Amino acid sequence: MDTRISHQSLADKIAADLEQKIFAGKLKPGQRIIEDPICQAFGVSRSPVREAFQILENRGLVVREPRKGISVAKIERQEAENYYRIRYVLEGLAVWLAVRKQTPELVEKLKKLHAKMIDTSVTGNHSTYRRLNEQFHALIINACGSPQLIQMIHTLRRQMALLRLAVASSEGWMASSTKIHEALIAAIEAGDAEAAEQIRRNTVIRMIERFSEIFKNQPKAKDKVQRHATSIGFQAAPSD
Repeated sequence: MDTRISHQSLADKIAADLEQKIFAGKLKPGQRIIEDPICQAFGVSRSPVREAFQILENRGLVVREPRKGISVAKIERQEAENYYRIRYVLEGLAVWLAVRKQTPELVEKLKKLHAKMIDTSVTGNHSTYRRLNEQFHALIINACGSPQLIQMIHTLRRQMALLRLAVASSEGWMASSTKIHEALIAAIEAGDAEAAEQIRRNTVIRMIERFSEIFKNQPKAKDKVQRHATSIGFQAAPSD
């Protein structure tokens, strides 16, 4: 067996386990993650654990702080707004390019996913809906035809994983999301690149505006707000 492959597989396995705990809220924003218990739990040396930390750091899920080590990432207002401003530009462009390319099968694939998402929203299954939502937007992004843009957006979305998960757990998100998708599909099917781009950008800009309301109403959390999937305050926020 290739020891490098085995070693990397261990790191991936540990990273996946920690990621699941972060998303489930078992590891809270700001909470330190200690190497030794993880080494003992998986029966491994420190090396694959540190590689797992690096994987999670690249995804924006953990941070490395001097003299403190690794801890679960926190979300700051300015950071959140900056991420969404970048999304505003990049994803708006990706949608515009995807429509301009006129990929025939794109609309049919989006419609099939949209139908599944409507059914899922009725059951209230957030986890399944989030997975389908990721597939929906990945289809559009990947259809833009620009490898560089695709890479930038997917990297950004990974870095925003905690923030997007929190938003996608808010009350009313699925209902809002399905309405937005319906309008987006209609614009794409009509070949209206400008309208599709604007729908995507409007969704993002409304989220930025929502941030301002949230932080204005929470003065004690002005600088840093610890949030995770089940305790965040983005109530009825239109996001996708």
